[in-house]
Amino acid sequence: MNSVNERLAALRRQMKQNGVQACIVPSADPHMSEYLPAYWAARSYFSGFTGSAGTLVVTETQSGLWTDGRYFIQAAHQLEGSEITLYRMAVKGVPTYTEFLAEELNEGETVGFDGKMLSAAAVEEMREKFAEKKLKIKAVDLIQDIWTDRPQMPASKVFVHDVKYAGYTCEEKLEQVRAELKKQHADGEIFTKLDCVAWLMNIRADDIEYNPLAVSYAIVYTDSAYLFINTGRVLPETLAYLEENGVTVREYEEIDRALEKISSDKTILVDPVTVNYDLYQLLKQNRHVTVKEGGDTVIALKGVKNETEIKNIIEAHIKDGRALVEFCVQFEDRMKNGETVTECTVCDMLRECRAKQPNNKGESFGTIAAYGANAAMMHYSPKPETCSTLKNRDFLLIDSGGQYLEGTTDITRTFALGPLSREEKEHYTYVLKAHIALATAVFLEGCTGGNIDILSREQVWKHGIDYRCGTGHGVGMFSGVHEGPQNMRISNNVAFKKGMTITNEPGIYEEGKHGIRTENIMLVTDFVNNEYGQFLKFEPITYFPIDTAGILTELMTDDELEWLNNYHHMVYEKLSPGLSGKELQWLKDHTQPVKRV
Repeated sequence: MNSVNERLAALRRQMKQNGVQACIVPSADPHMSEYLPAYWAARSYFSGFTGSAGTLVVTETQSGLWTDGRYFIQAAHQLEGSEITLYRMAVKGVPTYTEFLAEELNEGETVGFDGKMLSAAAVEEMREKFAEKKLKIKAVDLIQDIWTDRPQMPASKVFVHDVKYAGYTCEEKLEQVRAELKKQHADGEIFTKLDCVAWLMNIRADDIEYNPLAVSYAIVYTDSAYLFINTGRVLPETLAYLEENGVTVREYEEIDRALEKISSDKTILVDPVTVNYDLYQLLKQNRHVTVKEGGDTVIALKGVKNETEIKNIIEAHIKDGRALVEFCVQFEDRMKNGETVTECTVCDMLRECRAKQPNNKGESFGTIAAYGANAAMMHYSPKPETCSTLKNRDFLLIDSGGQYLEGTTDITRTFALGPLSREEKEHYTYVLKAHIALATAVFLEGCTGGNIDILSREQVWKHGIDYRCGTGHGVGMFSGVHEGPQNMRISNNVAFKKGMTITNEPGIYEEGKHGIRTENIMLVTDFVNNEYGQFLKFEPITYFPIDTAGILTELMTDDELEWLNNYHHMVYEKLSPGLSGKELQWLKDHTQPVKRV
């Protein structure tokens, strides 16, 4: 089965054998991960679309792929030549995949899906949408028997993330969870998100590219705790650490049996958004279990960084900034010398510069090095056979990040490689103004990303422009680069708290022309407490110059220019102690105050 259409034909044969008239193949694993081990990349295998988000739906006669605005351009290219129709999510007039199925299927027909690949909440929502048409659902794995060259389950070594980075021991974190369980009048909680298990147990691995996580589950009770993982890959010292901290280690596959065999009456807290449908059903079917739905306790706990984590995360960003300075010196030398430099060259250079930094554990995601019109694709990924060669003109957008024992980084800068058009400069300046508007925000405690996102977006809205993504996302601590519960988008309802981190990354993306984004990670800190309440503000903890070549100073206010100059002064103060020679001179040159022309 070499082609997408051949794979879809095989899937339809499986559907017929199992009595289902439609099949849903989401971007998912049993842990509701954003980035997947290759073992679970079924949607990519059957559709040919490689973006991180999307859902494939196959009926007896049709197939469609639903994805969001980040991937419209990429998906359109990758689906060419296949039978699959692209459905652009959140675009007016485009149905959701559940609406599509409710419309296309006949009354009483059955929709199949792997019950471990959809959350309990997603299945319940689907059931409600299908009720009027009396559509049935069936949890069945249609993939296993026909994915003949399926990759192996990940099995990297599992190590301890030291308390000097994590701030709390595993035992202390378990007690924090138990304190929350007591408030919820619950006897236990199941954790399925890989980043949650990693944070809770203070363990890390390399099971997913760019994500230092281990495929595993955890259950915490008031008097015990369990980790379900392939035990053969747990280092002896890691096993000893877990046992010392009150954790019993079991095999990964034993999670089902552990839920089935709960034999004393227990109230188990479950987040239906993060727990897969199959596990949820096992709990619901156990007569000794009372399922209490609620938010994932660990997501809320780890979303607020402790003092030790914050100190380390700042150190990670200082290292990252110095690596980027070294990269820029090398990059500019190559361009000046007339060497051939491609988007892929940029990715390789950045990886090598970061690797020199102490405690670097690779990249936090695949570098987006996008030249000219390629940058209009928000998640463009350069490939050796198709990547562009850079010229001394237009914009180069670089979105990249590093993993360090001290923390996870994520930074975007857009560089002017030569002459720019008036429109390019205007758009660059609009994006910078949007970035500064958010960076300087002051807000009352209780405000959410939904309240604040507009502060940034309004700077491009006033010019009749928008970007089809959020303005920012939470970032993990030596973990996933995208972690909640907080994010910066209109729909988010999680209140910001002191100690949270959030990216600030507005952009403008003009298909066929250019893409511009400026991104820093920010820390939520105190501003003032008075009779009106506690006010909060943001503090940037990404330390690297913002290119000034594309700025139209006449479009900037005095306050905006002051912020930019103050930011560059701070960048110099943070990075200069670890630099010398050409790197130090480059930093001096690129942090000089910007003045009106």
